[in-house]
Order: sequence, then structure tokens, then C-alpha cells
Amino acid sequence: MNYICHSGGCPGSDMFWETEGDKYGVKTIAYSFYGHSQQGKNRQILEREQLDEGFEAVKIAAKGIGRTPNVRWPYVKNLICRNWYQVKNAEAIFAVGKFINRKIVSGGTGWAVQMAVDNKKPVFFFDQEGNIWNTYSYTKNEFEVIDYVPKLTENFAGIGTRELQDNGKDAIKKVYENSFGVLV
Repeated sequence: MNYICHSGGCPGSDMFWETEGDKYGVKTIAYSFYGHSQQGKNRQILEREQLDEGFEAVKIAAKGIGRTPNVRWPYVKNLICRNWYQVKNAEAIFAVGKFINRKIVSGGTGWAVQMAVDNKKPVFFFDQEGNIWNTYSYTKNEFEVIDYVPKLTENFAGIGTRELQDNGKDAIKKVYENSFGVLV
């Protein structure tokens, strides 16, 4: 199989998903835009029309998370708009970060997670504060703790916080090991 990680190429979780994935032959597409500084090896620059499409998803997500997108700063707006392509092209979302509450994930990761929820995609979220994996329940409309390590889909979004902690790194490693086996 040809696994692809859809990510953003930013420091922290994005790059850890990419570097760990490299060890297993997983290709990463790092979505970006002109003027965006990122570290991904396979950078895909989004054009203005694509970012505009992303903004439509951002406007829907804003209702779900009760936030207003920052349109005064084009760079920040483009960051959250490019998240749409991580979600759009993935079969499932695997994110690392922290909760605001059991329904909402904090920071920029929260925008992508909400876009995935809005599109009824499977969402797996590792809460670094609780040190546990969660999945979004569409019947309860909130995250539920799971007692297993999720397995990757062939096209997945590997995303999360820039403030990646050791337990978040371990969680990402365990997802790869559970999906492909332990490297020797």
C-alpha cells in the first residue's frame, strides 16, 4: 500500500508525523501557501482559489467551535484555510494537542479537527494533558476516550500542536507501530 500523510510541515506534531512516517515509507504532502515558512519535504503550494475554497470550510467550522477566523491577518487566515486540504484529502484525522472541552480542540489544530467533524470523517485525538487517545462520537457529539491505539488509514491527516510533548511523540510512534509493526 501507498500510505500518504496529509499535513502542514510545521514544527512540532506535523514534522514528527512526517519524520516518523519516513521510517515506514509513508509519503507526506505538506500543504502550504506563498509566504508560508514550513519544513516539509514535499511541499504543495495552494493557489488563491484553493485557499478561498478552504475559507468556505473555515466559515462552517467557526460555527462549530464558536470562534471567529482572524481575517485581519492574511497569514493566519491562510494557515487555517490550508487545513482544509489536510482534511479534504484524508480518510481519517489523527491529531495531537489539548482540549478546550470534550467537544473542541484548542489552537489551529482545532480548526482542522472541526472541519473533519463537519464532514463526518473519523477523528482520533491524542490529548497530551490527559495522556490518552480519544475518538469523536457522532452519536454523542463529543470526544470519547478509547482504550486502544488507532490504526492509520491509507490517506490520513497527521497533524497537531507545535508544542509537542514527549507523550505526544510516543503516541505518534505507537500509531505507526500499531499500523506497520515495530521497526528493528
